[in-house]
Amino acid sequence: MNPAGLPLDGNASVLRQGEALLELLSDSDYAEGLAGAASVGAQYRHVLEHYQAFLLGLGSGRIDYDARAREARLERSREAALAVTRECLAGLEALRGAAERPLEVQMETAIAGGPPDWRASSAGRELQFLLSHTLHHYALIRLLLPAVTLRLGADFGVAPSTLSHRRKGER
Repeated sequence: MNPAGLPLDGNASVLRQGEALLELLSDSDYAEGLAGAASVGAQYRHVLEHYQAFLLGLGSGRIDYDARAREARLERSREAALAVTRECLAGLEALRGAAERPLEVQMETAIAGGPPDWRASSAGRELQFLLSHTLHHYALIRLLLPAVTLRLGADFGVAPSTLSHRRKGER
């Protein structure tokens, strides 16, 4: 946690886990999905584009998670995904010492469409969301690649609260 109270360290930690994942995978493990399932690349692209939306929206104070680029190259290219991961890490690092600030966030909430649904939030709350969202998708990746993710360690795709609970149980 930094002095401003933004939960940057957890987000940086999971993005570094993503770097480690990308360095372990083959291009085919990253880009090719299992029958009927999204590829690891599709899961990881989705994560990255949420971080990009967050960082992009900070300037205006409005974050639109639905306005993602959905770049196919991030699903196919580990190198492109690695570059964007590092850009996101740098963007988070630039927030060190930044004051908490209010934001508006938009995300489609109606299945059949509808008007934009802007809601009040804050940078800290959105970083909490991003951490949870990233871990959720890492857990899916863990299911897609059990042999590879085992080499990343038992913490990959596991929530901090679960890790704390496990540590308490070990005493």
